[in-house]
This record gives sequence, structure tokens and C-alpha cells, in this order.
Amino acid sequence: MMMGTREESLEDVLGPPPDNDDVVNDFDIEDEVVEVENREENLLKISRRVKEYKVEILNPPREGKKLLVLDVDYTLFDHRSCAETGVELMRPYLHEFLTSAYEDYDIVIWSATNMKWIEAKMKELGVSTNANYKITFMLDSAAMITVHTPRRGLIDVKPLGVIWGKFSEFYSKKNTIMFDDIGRNFLMNPQNGLKIRPFMKAHLNRDKDKELLKLTQYLKEIAKLDDFLELNHKYWERYLSKKQGQ
Repeated sequence: MMMGTREESLEDVLGPPPDNDDVVNDFDIEDEVVEVENREENLLKISRRVKEYKVEILNPPREGKKLLVLDVDYTLFDHRSCAETGVELMRPYLHEFLTSAYEDYDIVIWSATNMKWIEAKMKELGVSTNANYKITFMLDSAAMITVHTPRRGLIDVKPLGVIWGKFSEFYSKKNTIMFDDIGRNFLMNPQNGLKIRPFMKAHLNRDKDKELLKLTQYLKEIAKLDDFLELNHKYWERYLSKKQGQ
């Protein structure tokens, strides 16, 4: 786990690791979407989050910008490996990626943990204090909802409808994309989700991982579009290759 000062325990800084490894237990969401996405009880849960969940705006939404929503664990850094500092576990090209994305997108962090731990991680990685880009706001597990799936039972998901409901004048299905290493987090908004390859075993993969470098280029390409709904992010690499070959 990522460390803070020598006097602080790992759990004091980032909290205990999850009981289960969600990367291993993830599943393909396609068969579940029809059953879950438009179910009235789930839409009501989203409405309650829109009404009750309090968002602390760190930097105001910018007119005309699209929205990039980012997971943290295994997406931006490897939260399972051991290291003296968070920088050692940071995904390669993270700051370059966020700097480029900020030109076209407002950036939101959404992690399935407590806000205390999210803030600690962002500080340790130098994300919350970087002068080259700004985070619009951050969401924690309290903004998520629990949905029932026919085959998998109860699962927690990240419904983008919470953001769209609170900031409807800025963001919608047409201009939002979310990166997460866990596909089921997109269950309520599958067309807006891009399942990123998890960044694990940082010490072995730090010199080989180019995921954020390639996704920087993808975000730049699709930022030219007026409507993201015509995209299938499952094939983002194919789309990027085609555009770069033109």
C-alpha cells in the first residue's frame, strides 16, 4: 500500500484494503444492462443521490468542456503493491494525461472508497495540487447506488446520472466519458464507460505500461465530436488506430 509519513500507519493514510479483489471478480456487463439500466427503482435511487449527496466543488465547471470521470485504484495507481511513496505506485504518464485532458474536459475523480482516503491518495500523487490542471470535484462511495442483477445479485455501481442530475447545464450522456478498471461500475450508463486495463504490480510494469499515453490521444480525438453516443468505447483502440491512419 502507499505510505504517508513514517509515523502514520498504512490504514491511517489510506484505510484497509478491500476484502475482495474486484479486478478478479469483475464480469462482462452487457447481458445485465437491459435488466438494470432503466429499472424504476434504480432511477429513484439516483434521484435520491442527486437530491441528498453533497458535492464539494473544488473548481467550477467550465462552459463548453466535456466531462472525464476517473476511478482511482488500479486506474491511476497500483494500490496493492508496497512502496515508500505514492509516486512509485503512480501509473506512468498520469500527470501528462491529466494535463492534456484538462484542455478539453472537466475532470472528476470517483472512487468506491471514503472521501478521506480519496483526498489522501490525490495529495500523495500530487494530483490535487498540480498547477497544470484542476479537479472539478471528487465523489466517494456514498454517491454510488446498489442495484440488483438477475445473475449476480446485489452490486454497487457508479451511476453518472448523479452527476448529470446535479450539473445538467454542463454535463450529459453526450459529453461524458468514464474510465474504470471494473466494468460493472458502468452498469447504469454502459455507453459512457471505458474499461481501462488495470495497473498492477507497479515495480514490474512501470516501464511497460502505456495505457494513459494512448488514452490521452483517444480523448483528444473524440473531443472533436459533439456527441459521444455514437462511440463504442469498447473498441477505443480500433477507433484511435483508424483516426491516426487517416
